[in-house]
Amino acid sequence: MDFIRDRARYYNCPACNRGLRDCELRLLQHVGDRYTVKVTCATCHLQFVVILVVQGSEFETVDEAVRERETRSAAPPIQGDEVLDVHLALRDFSGPLTDLFHQPSPGPR
Repeated sequence: MDFIRDRARYYNCPACNRGLRDCELRLLQHVGDRYTVKVTCATCHLQFVVILVVQGSEFETVDEAVRERETRSAAPPIQGDEVLDVHLALRDFSGPLTDLFHQPSPGPR
């Protein structure tokens, strides 16, 4: 667990984006080369589960949420004007949520 705790400092919480250096870790399961660990953010107290796989002497995270967060982190933060635009667009909307999504028209087959 000390090795896992040391590696946690390289990751940020998916909710508050603060470092996980001081997070709480709890080993839930260890089967073969897989470790299932419950992580609690020290800042916002979000709890999530990660699966770590031992490859030689290194751990590699296989948690899709972490990979998705790393991909999204390059995107700029949502601006206040964007939130207002969504609010104005939805202000008078009534109907099922699926009506908000446009289905692509099927192309020639």
